[in-house]
Amino acid sequence: MQSDPVRQKIRDLLWKRGMNMREASIAIGRNVSYMHGFLERDTPKVLGHRDAANLAELLDCDAEELHHPERPARRKRKSTRPRSSPKPQKHVEPLATVPEMIVDAAAGPGAIASGHIEERARWHLPEAMIRYEAGGDVDAVRVLRVRGMSMEPELSDGDRLLIDTSKQEPAAGGLFVLWDGDGLVVKRVEMGTDGRGEPVLWLKSTNPEYENYTVRVEDAHIVGKVLWTVRKA
Repeated sequence: MQSDPVRQKIRDLLWKRGMNMREASIAIGRNVSYMHGFLERDTPKVLGHRDAANLAELLDCDAEELHHPERPARRKRKSTRPRSSPKPQKHVEPLATVPEMIVDAAAGPGAIASGHIEERARWHLPEAMIRYEAGGDVDAVRVLRVRGMSMEPELSDGDRLLIDTSKQEPAAGGLFVLWDGDGLVVKRVEMGTDGRGEPVLWLKSTNPEYENYTVRVEDAHIVGKVLWTVRKA
């Protein structure tokens, strides 16, 4: 392969003057490895005008002799990837289709699982977020809309709740959607007993203007546990 005439000329002039690349680099005001990079590694590809002028003065030659007539061809890097190998595929997180339900308050305790409901919309949420972040059952989650102000400021009218209908066992302080005998409500639920020692559910509101109350366990029906809330803007 034909050598670069400009680089070869510089090598010859350095040899004639008994000067090495390190000394030449320092003499033209560059770091000690500059000439080695230029001559042996093609970095930079060509000399700048100032470097060429300083080097020409050092080597006692015309600066034009140290300019390339055109930029040298760039060396091609060898690809480390086999030509036949396919491009890596991006991982696509599977999405769960979650229905948002409009529930008739008079439909009764089995409303969510019966035909007394209407699907308002569908939400597409990452399965992993439901399964691992919230510990929910992907097939059992539903979206419901908050109605009323009893849970202000924690929940506002129009907010959405992601509930897991497979979780129907009351947990102390947990937020649940349930049938309280009159309609569907969202409350913080705690287990307790009444004055006769009968098991009851304490239904607690966040809004202090709404009184907490109890319902007998056999009269209540927990629809599902609230996993997340989506606040209305």
